[in-house]
Amino acid sequence: MTWDSAFEALTEDECLALLSKTEYGRVAVVTEEGRPEIFPVNFALQGRTVVFQTASAVLLARAPLGHVAFEADQVDTSTHEGWDVVVRGEGADITDSLDEGSLIARSRPIEHWAPGRKDRWVSIVNPHFSGRRLYVPTPSPKFI
Repeated sequence: MTWDSAFEALTEDECLALLSKTEYGRVAVVTEEGRPEIFPVNFALQGRTVVFQTASAVLLARAPLGHVAFEADQVDTSTHEGWDVVVRGEGADITDSLDEGSLIARSRPIEHWAPGRKDRWVSIVNPHFSGRRLYVPTPSPKFI
């Protein structure tokens, strides 16, 4: 079956609203070998800041002070409709940071789906948001 789908670009406010309703996404970094690697994470949104906890040696080595991309999405497989939000920025290890933003971000509860202790906090600073909605347009009633 062919789907007559369409994309609609999302504003930053729409991206933030969608991110605030989910708790699972993926973080991408470039490894020391120059290859991209993607990590699933549970996250929280504090204002315009995405924060997550990790114990991953690769994330801890490459995300702080490095370029990162974060993506979250939801898709209904029966209707082929959904959304996708990407946040690009620089990673920052805020585990020991004492600034107000870091303190507030670390107070956000994050329920981890994967086992193991995740004792380091990473945020995405200087974020740039982009997103799109995938939908199936409904035909105009005058042509039905």
